[in-house]
Amino acid sequence: DIAIRTGISYVTSDISRLRNSYNPIVQMNVLLGLIKTVNEIRKIIRNLEIDVVVVQGMENPHGAIAARLEGKKVVGQILGLGIPTNARRIISLWSRAICDVAMMPGLSLHGHFPGFLQREDCVFFIPPVDHNKYFFNQKSQSLANRIGIDISRPVVGTIGNVNPAKDYITFLASAAEVSRFLPGTQFIVKGNVPISQTRYFHSLLSYCKKLGLQRGRDIFFIQDSDDSVDIISLMDVYVQPSKGEGISTALLEAMSMERPVVATEVGSTEDVVNDGLNGFLIPAEDPQKASELILHLLKYSDKALALGRSARQFVVENASIQSCASAHIRAIQMACAAKTK
Repeated sequence: DIAIRTGISYVTSDISRLRNSYNPIVQMNVLLGLIKTVNEIRKIIRNLEIDVVVVQGMENPHGAIAARLEGKKVVGQILGLGIPTNARRIISLWSRAICDVAMMPGLSLHGHFPGFLQREDCVFFIPPVDHNKYFFNQKSQSLANRIGIDISRPVVGTIGNVNPAKDYITFLASAAEVSRFLPGTQFIVKGNVPISQTRYFHSLLSYCKKLGLQRGRDIFFIQDSDDSVDIISLMDVYVQPSKGEGISTALLEAMSMERPVVATEVGSTEDVVNDGLNGFLIPAEDPQKASELILHLLKYSDKALALGRSARQFVVENASIQSCASAHIRAIQMACAAKTK
């Protein structure tokens, strides 16, 4: 939609991805798809006379391969910890061999990719948030009525498509613990369920039953394509329970809306959440610590308010669209100036 509104031309193409399968036929189809996609991208590069290719996720090599075959510069991005640990070194070495410049959300992510490009060959950025749009005014009563939330009771929420990396198991465990001390607290998970994660989603529903969390009363799973302004407005505390992140855009959106945040210290989260000053950091997979801090924020509203205000100030000063665009321009300029590999 943004590309259409701004008059930016774009071309769509299917991208084949490696599959978690030992079936040689499956992997052969992936390889054939890779070759087809690379050739399509090469044609686009030639037709549009592209000089620099920015690859948003070096785990998908199509664009980088096409660029190198056409003799063009490559800016490769690693956007988070969704890449399995044992594959990160391979991706790092591959990126170092083929990229002129690399980009990462936050400096801390660099340490998770051994053998990656040197820091001086990287541009670090914070994902942009429109802080004028993500601004807290009041809770959305209309949305609360539609999904069945009672805004007179505490609401704790999280956002992200349903998959194991988001660690909703820990979120649900902390929800049960909070409910034990503060009955009536409501919990929201906003995130779509990819077909590949259907079984995982059903395991979450089963876990809710085991914990005594009733769907539609205690826990609400929201699947939609709407932006997150209204749903974040309902949350008294925002939780990021992830086991793997770069910098979560949803976390920044919650911070922009002055929601006090409790976030796992993973990826580059520590680059945006200053523990105790604009939010709280916790270890991953620690529902006990998460529940303690959620209860603390629900009990001490003055502290929650102060953290929320500091969080928004950070986003306004550091996560603007302009600063992110400037980082991309700087990376492209560095690539243009780099010696050809």
